[in-house]
Amino acid sequence: MFPSSHRGFLGPQSAVVVFHLLLAITAGVWCSQVVVPKRVSAVLGKNVTLECRVEVGTNLTLTQSSWERRLPTGSVTVAVYNPLLGTSIPPEFKARLHFRSPSSHDATIVLGNVGFADVGIYTCKVATFPLGNTQASTTVNVLVEPKVYVSAGSTALIDGGNETVVATCIAERARPPAEVSWESNLFGQSELQLFDDVNGTTSTQVRYIWQPTRHVQGHALTCVVRHPALQNDFRIPYQLYVQYAPDISVVGYDGDWYVGRENVQMTCKANSNPPAHHFRWIRLDREMPEGVEMINNTLLFLRPLQRNDSGVYRCEVANDINLRSRDVRILIQEQSQAERSSSITVAGAVMGAVLALFLIAVFSIVIFTARKTPPTSFTDKVIDLPSTHKPPPPYSERAPAVPLGVHASQVAWLCQSRRAERRYELADRDQPSTAQSSAHSPTQQQQQQQQQQSQLEWVCHQSGTERVYINHREHYV
Repeated sequence: MFPSSHRGFLGPQSAVVVFHLLLAITAGVWCSQVVVPKRVSAVLGKNVTLECRVEVGTNLTLTQSSWERRLPTGSVTVAVYNPLLGTSIPPEFKARLHFRSPSSHDATIVLGNVGFADVGIYTCKVATFPLGNTQASTTVNVLVEPKVYVSAGSTALIDGGNETVVATCIAERARPPAEVSWESNLFGQSELQLFDDVNGTTSTQVRYIWQPTRHVQGHALTCVVRHPALQNDFRIPYQLYVQYAPDISVVGYDGDWYVGRENVQMTCKANSNPPAHHFRWIRLDREMPEGVEMINNTLLFLRPLQRNDSGVYRCEVANDINLRSRDVRILIQEQSQAERSSSITVAGAVMGAVLALFLIAVFSIVIFTARKTPPTSFTDKVIDLPSTHKPPPPYSERAPAVPLGVHASQVAWLCQSRRAERRYELADRDQPSTAQSSAHSPTQQQQQQQQQQSQLEWVCHQSGTERVYINHREHYV
């Protein structure tokens, strides 16, 4: 009973809520539930598990759980579990059907070696006391796992040939059809083909078309198949086998073959598919020289090299695809490369020494000539100026300089007296000389006059000329 103060609050709506609450509680106590998946995919020839989880209320008692299969003619029981009596399976299913772990909460069964006849609707039923039967249905679909393999193309892959089918990836008799593709880093293309088979299966074929080239010999393509019956992607590698003519290389000739060298040989190597089966050495410009022998793919010089061993040699190689050849021009030198390098080094040193001596001689001549050449004066150039502005003549053409202290008037007087004295001296040369008077020792004043007169006479005497050049910018004129 509620208090009187709350009696008016409980109306018709509150009564409905309480009723539904009590109904839910009662259903949780009295009801039972069966849980199964809506669809189950079974793989042909393998086992399939049909899940059935039973949820029984606390006030209910499980009396029996069973599985029935729906057929066009009606439903047939395929398995029964009774908590008291155990399990019961009809004879037609007894060999390949059983309960996984029968209990009041689990009615799961396992059906083995599934075939196309097992496709259909299966119902899990649960009988409880006192509620009665509860059931749920699931649909079984049979998948057919494809048979996957790769087949090679019908024609051989030859380098440089036309586009052809390299390989075909096949997913055979699958239900539903398998998804097939090629994984490759080549610039080829795929072509898809589908073929219907019996029992609703389908075969899928994907061809890979490509123009062969020798550079991918040994590489691999990968066939990838995806199908619901496969837990993971099915992958099959396919290795390419490209055939090509021999690719030839010659080893042994290093460019340093000289007269007298011993134990030399040339080997012809070939890269081909299939492998080469024919090797031959010949000489193009003349007959093969004596003392030279071919063993397998190697040309041996059994003696020291000679000058006439120079020439063009050819190696021929053949396989099932084609015949190829390679020419090698051999040059026999008089000396080895080391000896030639040493000679060049000595010659270079000698030439360097000669050049150094030549440069030293030229340098010495230039220095000696420079010392003998007089320095260039500004008076070497003739300038047409007035007589009062013309520069003085070169030093070699100047009159002797007059010592400082001798005045120009004295020089002029001395020059006039000297001209007169020269005339008298010329006249006296024709007359016999007379005896000179005895000399007396001069006084000091007479010595100074004689010294000054000698300076003036030196100035006036310039190869018979009587010119005087005075330059006050110099120490003496």
